[in-house]
Amino acid sequence: MSRKKRYIKGKVYITNDKVLVGGKGKKRRVVSMGNDKDNMAVKRILSLYDKNGNKKERLIPIEKYPDIPKESGVEDKTFRKTTSGKPIQERYLGKTNTRLNKWDMEKVRRGKNKPKK
Repeated sequence: MSRKKRYIKGKVYITNDKVLVGGKGKKRRVVSMGNDKDNMAVKRILSLYDKNGNKKERLIPIEKYPDIPKESGVEDKTFRKTTSGKPIQERYLGKTNTRLNKWDMEKVRRGKNKPKK
């Protein structure tokens, strides 16, 4: 019996915002959307509430995980390149022991505006 191949789709990594959108460089968790380690597509995981306590409309809510401390949601936008135009590679991201479960991944994959089938 062979061992199941471990894919990186759904794994949570840590990077800084400077790589994805520019700015100050705050540490941010991202979730991998594909299985290519050298040309990754990632989505940012953000807090579900803004600084005034209002729920953000554009996020897809996910369950609580050990490496994600607050109530969080995944952004609809997918990042495929860094701000300098290079592809995102797994070796430059910090690893965590967390993987989104299949229900959360299905919600994220489907997106915010698309209804359930």
